Amino acid sequence: MKVAFVAPPVPAVPLSRMQRLYYFYLFASRAFTVFKHLSEQDFRRFWMLEPVHLGLLQLISYLEQHGIECSFFGPISPEGKQVDREAMLLRKILERAEEFDAIGFSSITASYGTAARMASRIRREYPDIPLILGGNHAWVRYGEVLRKSVFDVLVHKEGEETTLELLRTMERNEPLQNIAGISFMQDGKPFKTTDRPRMDRSALPMIGYEHLEDNFSIEERGGEDRLSIPISRVTPLTGCTNDCVWCADFWKPGVTGQNLDRFKEEVAYLMTRRNSRFFYLGTHDFLHHIGRALDIAAQMASLQPEMHWEAQTRVNPRATREHFRILREADCRCLHVGVESANQDLLGIMGKNIRIPEVVRMLEYAREEGIETHTYWLIGSPLETYETARQTIATMSDWMRSGLSSTAEINMLVGYPGTEFYENRRRYDITWVEPDYSNYDGRNRPTFETKHLTSRDLEYLFHRAMDEYCSVMEDTIGTRERVTEKLGHRFPNFDPAFMEAAF
Repeated sequence: MKVAFVAPPVPAVPLSRMQRLYYFYLFASRAFTVFKHLSEQDFRRFWMLEPVHLGLLQLISYLEQHGIECSFFGPISPEGKQVDREAMLLRKILERAEEFDAIGFSSITASYGTAARMASRIRREYPDIPLILGGNHAWVRYGEVLRKSVFDVLVHKEGEETTLELLRTMERNEPLQNIAGISFMQDGKPFKTTDRPRMDRSALPMIGYEHLEDNFSIEERGGEDRLSIPISRVTPLTGCTNDCVWCADFWKPGVTGQNLDRFKEEVAYLMTRRNSRFFYLGTHDFLHHIGRALDIAAQMASLQPEMHWEAQTRVNPRATREHFRILREADCRCLHVGVESANQDLLGIMGKNIRIPEVVRMLEYAREEGIETHTYWLIGSPLETYETARQTIATMSDWMRSGLSSTAEINMLVGYPGTEFYENRRRYDITWVEPDYSNYDGRNRPTFETKHLTSRDLEYLFHRAMDEYCSVMEDTIGTRERVTEKLGHRFPNFDPAFMEAAF
């Protein structure tokens, strides 16, 4: 059996002048701190980050371990050029579609429209090929997706074991009703099977990075034999102990980890074969189990004398200054900490389970030990008011000016389908939710209104937060002209939509 897996692109979106200035300073501030060791060539390769879809590449390696032949289709803008990525990707799929026994997509809400359009075109030209969709949006809105799209089967939550069983069952032309973790149309109605328990992810094989080049020409790769990944996102741990009511990963409670030997093998591969020069440990809760975090740090430190890396974590009041010293000795350059709001009452309402004094203490420990900090902030937290938003903006600014937070990232809260925030609107005073997901595309546009704040209010507060961030950065690292002069050719030509891994 041969299966194609597609990572549909999030559409390119127009950005305001303030958003572009914000992204400029967001990247520049990182270039002067954690990325300062990267070369001009590394920065030129940043456009190669977009097609690295870790979920699909992991799924592919698992299926191939069980004898399923797979091919990967990902989006790319050759040499950083602005092209119609959706059209280019669809053309490649249609050229090879008749080779495959099934075609699978994985999408978030932001890319669901792209996935649905591409699937519709494939169905028109190849009506007999089964079309499968995975990703959060598919299963939290499975009834709507099945009724309004051409997808035949939706895979819920983790996809490895479910997809393998689904493909084997389809290969034998047997009924699908007994497969846990899927939904499909039956007798004209959406039918959902029982949920599948989460799997032991430590048993998964190495991610299938070798499939990155499956459908890219040498010209599209910028003349390189293989795509380079100057900044690699790796996930030694998954899951989180927070209960944030707006988080799209709400279905991953608890923290689990992959096999440490396999993790070390993955990092070594990325260094030697993919030109990786910096690693972002994309964990939600790196310091959840401090002993485990130190083991991971030791693995990173053992790979070469200068292994630069950073990790995302929630605040752990049990972390001591000594722990941060050990992390810095292992060449941890930065910790990403989700603060979201400076108002303690709102933190409690959103299920963040942190206290501001604990955040301050952890950031102080990191600063004292020479570790940069990158804090995350939200505009539009549950039950946000003008006063709480101004409090958050002022606190973010104060922390950056004092050096408590080296850099910061500002986002507008998005009420993703399936989250408690989205599904219990009355509890959070939501008076309107955008019905067609047209602004769920990365541009940070309001997707809801509340009794306290209209969509225009939210957009104003978000731009005010970005303006304050840029003001702090101008005072700290210089004007845009001065920063551009300092960075010279080390500043990449990039679209912010491609750059999540760099922030």
